[in-house]
Amino acid sequence: MQVLFTYELSEKEDSGGLEKMLMSRIDKTKELYYVYLQYLIEVCQYVLVDAARRENKYIKDQEDLNINTQLASNSCISAIQQSEAYKFILKKYSLSHHIDNKLVRDLFNTLEASRKYVNYCEIAKPTKGDEVEILRYIAKKIIGTSADLDEYLAERFMNLEDDHFISLHTLQKKLKDFVELDKETFVEDFLNNLEQDDEINFSKELINNYLSNRETLEKIIEPRLKNWDMDRVALMDIILIKLAIVEFLYFPYIPLKVSMNEYIDISKEYSTEKSKDFINGILDKTMKGLNDNGKIKKLGRGLINN
Repeated sequence: MQVLFTYELSEKEDSGGLEKMLMSRIDKTKELYYVYLQYLIEVCQYVLVDAARRENKYIKDQEDLNINTQLASNSCISAIQQSEAYKFILKKYSLSHHIDNKLVRDLFNTLEASRKYVNYCEIAKPTKGDEVEILRYIAKKIIGTSADLDEYLAERFMNLEDDHFISLHTLQKKLKDFVELDKETFVEDFLNNLEQDDEINFSKELINNYLSNRETLEKIIEPRLKNWDMDRVALMDIILIKLAIVEFLYFPYIPLKVSMNEYIDISKEYSTEKSKDFINGILDKTMKGLNDNGKIKKLGRGLINN
């Protein structure tokens, strides 16, 4: 959607670079995922910096004497750091260049003050489940809610607002696998299989169908706009409507209602206040019209809830 929006705004007829733009966009999302992972690692390791600072204090209080450093030896983080794949990614994306030490300190201080972290430190021998739970908490509640980190990364990632959620959600989801998988399988999946080939292929196919059938899509939409000219409709709305119709016609295994709901939900985030109802109305009429004319052919899972 974002790649197509950029393409349509450019008013270029040459679509040769669109797939390259898509792959670049996907790679940038991967990079943000790895940057969030690196911040997670840095926060865990900062406990050693904090311990050293407390150790060097001339006058120590009880808290300084009882500092807990077990977060730094979290077995999940250790497994990632010791892998060759991580070392390669660290170098490839120059992850250290994205790290701001002050932000790491502030993130750790926020974590240290939380009840969740206090409870974690009170566990004498954390299980793999305990270790994963604290990491997921840091990712979601400490890193994921930091306005300062968002502001810092926004200067480096143009699409941070769009990729913030998916990157952190993926990170939290993949961390859970550490409990069930052996170390080698976990690390391989965690670092090497961020994107699935079928998802990339779906994105390419969606864009190619959109571009190769632009004229057909416009002929389908225009009669259902009533007194609205195509040029008067918000560009994002037109793109979302076209993408939904592409799924109606050229993706037989995607149920109609899934396509409908997906693009209506997207419109709530990326288009105008009235777009949801407008897109819903156009797609509903279009779906019924195409169905009545036998244009929609669904198979397998696509037959569900049509």
